[in-house]
Amino acid sequence: MPFTPYHFGPGLFVKGLAARWFSWIAFIAVQVVIDCETLYYLERREYPIHRTLHTFLGGTLAGLAVAGVLLLSRWLASRLRPEVGRSFAAKWPSVASEFGIAGILAGGIIGGASHPLLDGLMHPDIRPLEPWTRANPLLGAVSVATLHDGCILAGVAGFVLLGIRLYFDSRRG
Repeated sequence: MPFTPYHFGPGLFVKGLAARWFSWIAFIAVQVVIDCETLYYLERREYPIHRTLHTFLGGTLAGLAVAGVLLLSRWLASRLRPEVGRSFAAKWPSVASEFGIAGILAGGIIGGASHPLLDGLMHPDIRPLEPWTRANPLLGAVSVATLHDGCILAGVAGFVLLGIRLYFDSRRG
């Protein structure tokens, strides 16, 4: 993507579908980390600008690394303020996954694996299947406009689905 926030839409859609088992925060964090690689090579004016983290293997490993950092942060926070997580989870189960182990792992892995998928559709320097092949079978499968529109629509749909889930969560408690 030319701009990381386009990736947020599909992540919000997954959050809307699987709110209790998916961390959108982890998903977003991975998107930003992966695009730091692109920023680094852009600043240095070195081509290709999409490299290791823009492969399925590299992206997934980045997702696991980000999830690890978030889980460590979660552990540290629970030692400092244990009551916060418990009270929050009881009132908003659809949001509690943002800080749950399974949610963080799912958000990290899905975020890492989806990044080269979305970028591979539009960037000619992406090699999503490396180290097995340098081919990019995704390139041009859809137009850039369709890709952007799809990401935006996924975000809107995810926002609506999540709003419905949060409404029912609040009525339950």
